[in-house]
Amino acid sequence: MSNAQSHKGISFSLLLLIIAHIFMTACGSGADISEPQPSEFTLTPELTPTTEADRVVLVLPPDSDQAIASQAEALLKELSANSGLELEVRQKLESSDITQAMKVVVFLDLPENLGSLAASHSSTQFVAVTDEDWNPSANAAIIRMRETDVAFIGGYIAAMLAPNYRVGALLSAEKTAFNEAFANGVYYYCGICASQLYPLNTYPVTAVQPAGSPPSAWQTAFDQINANKVNVLYVANEAVSAELCAYLSTHDIALIGSQPPLEECRPRWSATIFLDGISPLSDIWPEILAGNAGGRAINAAISISDNMYISVQDGLVWLSEGKFNFAKQTIDLLRNNKINPLPID
Repeated sequence: MSNAQSHKGISFSLLLLIIAHIFMTACGSGADISEPQPSEFTLTPELTPTTEADRVVLVLPPDSDQAIASQAEALLKELSANSGLELEVRQKLESSDITQAMKVVVFLDLPENLGSLAASHSSTQFVAVTDEDWNPSANAAIIRMRETDVAFIGGYIAAMLAPNYRVGALLSAEKTAFNEAFANGVYYYCGICASQLYPLNTYPVTAVQPAGSPPSAWQTAFDQINANKVNVLYVANEAVSAELCAYLSTHDIALIGSQPPLEECRPRWSATIFLDGISPLSDIWPEILAGNAGGRAINAAISISDNMYISVQDGLVWLSEGKFNFAKQTIDLLRNNKINPLPID
């Protein structure tokens, strides 16, 4: 190979090395350059404050009567829905639990601190069902369950139903006011209440026994008063038992009382007369929502159920529609405090 050719080969090789070096340098420089990356961030939605729904709160203690609790919940659910409110049911309610959204709070008993609750939460209307006398504050009302009222009407209806006014009663010795109110109800209807047929007795004839007496004692007490011929017998709650009911159902009498009858009593049961502290909520609901029900004590309603025909030897025992309407007039007078069920000293 000539020198010229040798130089040409070296020059070409050198050129290739230079090109390769330039290429590698360019590639290396490109690897060191970082392209700008988009910023990473999370969009946080703007929080909108939630408004607590206006509602009615029903406070049911764990020991509440289940039938009454169910009645209260059903009625308040209807009243709340019709008023655009929600119903909330609780077992207890502390002062710290009450919010501005609680427009109405209903207690099925009278809490000891109702006065302070009402004073601390003036924008809430409180209602309590109770058998206690209590002077409610400006934003609280009570529905009074007065046993003497149901006793008076029990006696009144017994006299209305009994052929020849032959009314008898088995009563608790501990409830003297109840017993007096029952007798007054009989007298209010028929005055002297003297039978026009033999035996020519005046009524009512009553027997009292201590609460907790055995059925045999109540049976003996009934036999004593039935010697004067009883057509309608009022049976106090304290006297009721399956054994006594089975015994009474073998006699020529009609039975009434203030609690639903046991099955053993049902063949001779004519009517149940009881206090109703729930339905008056409907009567005062517009005033409650308007904030005008406070400071009121409303007497419980008196309801009648289990109305049945019972035939006795002296005639038919039945609370007809006419008799019921007549009795309702007296019930209304009693609820409006126009009648005093107890003797005036």
